[in-house]
Amino acid sequence: MYIYKEGSINITIKDIAKLAGVSHSTVSRSLNDSPMVKEETKQRIREIAEQLDFEFNAGARSLSTNRTGTVGIIHPELSTDFSASLFNTVLLSEIMKVLDSKGIDFIPSYASGRRNSSSNIRRLVRQNKIDAFIIVDSDVPLEDYSFLEKHSIPFVQLHYRPKFTPADTLNYIFSDNYTGGKIATDHLIAHGCKSIMCITIESDHPEILDRRKGFYHSMEEHGLKLDKNLIFEADCSFFRGEEIIRKNKEILHRVDGIFVQADIMALGVVKELNKQGYRVPEDIKVVGYDDIELGTYFEPQLTTIHQPKEILAVRACSTLIDIIADNKQEKKTLLQEVVSPSLVIRESC
Repeated sequence: MYIYKEGSINITIKDIAKLAGVSHSTVSRSLNDSPMVKEETKQRIREIAEQLDFEFNAGARSLSTNRTGTVGIIHPELSTDFSASLFNTVLLSEIMKVLDSKGIDFIPSYASGRRNSSSNIRRLVRQNKIDAFIIVDSDVPLEDYSFLEKHSIPFVQLHYRPKFTPADTLNYIFSDNYTGGKIATDHLIAHGCKSIMCITIESDHPEILDRRKGFYHSMEEHGLKLDKNLIFEADCSFFRGEEIIRKNKEILHRVDGIFVQADIMALGVVKELNKQGYRVPEDIKVVGYDDIELGTYFEPQLTTIHQPKEILAVRACSTLIDIIADNKQEKKTLLQEVVSPSLVIRESC
């Protein structure tokens, strides 16, 4: 008779087979949910495995199913851009929460290694550690996309448009930053603003460029003059928002609205406007972008554009699961979606 000793940690499939009175291949099939095994037998084996705190080895599973049950999440490195880092942290948390709820393991990683700049994407594939990727980064090199295509590794590009490969060839879920920029500007104009300052992030990231385009097109649609002297680019920080207002205080008398394309900068803008004697929103109205929680802690609370992080995470994970399920089909339909942001009206406009 086989006796399980409390505290044993090297539990194997053969141990479970002895306890269940079946072959080890039956245990393996049961844990893989094979239709070849009766449901009552599978249930009995699962209960024994759970009682022994047995974790089915993903590497062993991949030998028979070619699946590890693991998704790689490629995300940007943390930067001095507080707003972007905060947004990315929350978005990654949402992705992990959704994957966990679906019983899918995940490996977060940067696109490149810190020590030698080698590709983490290619390394994870070569080591057979993942089934697929969610790519939340615009700086992934073209060679990595080509590698994934060559090896038929499914992936979804999420939120960030890629810089180095055409998006129309990829499965993607994007935020509509153009619409977000337009909604913000439309809101200022609807509240009587005609001389609008635009403070944007000094960046070539496609989503930032789209926000600017939304601002330009809204101004044009409403027949308002685009004053280049009221458009500023800067690093994304609270202090840079303050600095822009402080250094340009002589032109504030002709400004009635400000669209700041990141909340953390907008908070600095509001603080310095108050310091210069301007009331928000009575004298100058302000709209930010990203809907970070910090915007609710200041007075006045910040009106902003909400990026639908929860929707992005759910759609990306669901889309990836659909792609994996259809991966054996010769003809694959690209799954592409653009998710619109929304306006959150608070006190600054």
